[in-house]
Formats: sequence, C-alpha cells, structure tokens
Amino acid sequence: PAASDFNGGKVAAAQRSLEYMGLTPGTRLQDVTIDAVFIGSCTNGRIEDLRAAAKVVEGKKIQDGLIAMVVPGSGLVRLQAEQEGLADIFKNAGFEWRLAGCSMCLGMNPDQLGPQVRCASTSNRNFEGRQGRESRTHLMSPAMAAAAALTGRLTDVREIT
Repeated sequence: PAASDFNGGKVAAAQRSLEYMGLTPGTRLQDVTIDAVFIGSCTNGRIEDLRAAAKVVEGKKIQDGLIAMVVPGSGLVRLQAEQEGLADIFKNAGFEWRLAGCSMCLGMNPDQLGPQVRCASTSNRNFEGRQGRESRTHLMSPAMAAAAALTGRLTDVREIT
C-alpha cells in the first residue's frame, strides 16, 4: 500500500516504514531480494518448524552469498533434529547449524545484521533495529524463510514445493 492509503496520523508512520524498509508503494513481495535468512529461536524453532523448513530445502542449495542460519529453540530440539538428520539437511543446503538460543532473533552477540541488510526471518516480532542497527526484517514462517533462502528473494513456498 501507499502511505496515502492510510488515515490520519498513520500516513507519516506508513511513509517512515516504507523508507526504513527501502520499499516503494506497489513493490511486489516476490521482487524483494534478501541478504539473509534466520530460521529458529524460541517461537519458530520447534522440531515441527525445523521439519517443515528442512522439507523445503532437502536436496537443494541456498543462493550464493546468502547468510543463512538455523537456531533450534532448545537444546533438546537441537538434539532431536540432529538425530532425525535435519541438521545435515540444513548444512548440506548451505545453512549454518547453530546452538540453541536467541541469536539473530534479537540481534544478540555477533548475530546481527548490518545497516540495510534485508532478512527473511522467523522471529516472533519486528521493530526498527531488532536484528541489527538499520536492518530490514521480513517476518514469515520457517517454510517460507526456507523458500526465500533457495531463491534469494521473498518467495511463496508453494512455488518451491
């Protein structure tokens, strides 16, 4: 939508959001390229989430140059995913397989995006700078994030499966 599609005080907020995200009105989501993919953490790092994402990427490779990581929601989920072979599926596709924790969900420790770096993320919420100062985050399901990793753009997982 265009900022002018909103009412009252929301016009300025919508314009600011478009500018922050580096988007223009009418941009098709499937035309938005990404630099990074984050799958996991507490909200979307359950074993079912990892199974769904692994099903999308199994036997495939992520786009060259993409930052992509999977962070299981707990140590037990990590262990189960490794026992089921999910970790190997992600690693073979080009993802980093990380220890359980918050990680890039909230831009913790070195897991932060740089300015204007665009990420397909399974984090549970979004606000300016959540994954790094001036980073651009698009929230989606684990399967959708996995699809984006394969194409290097925001992608409807139904196009992949």
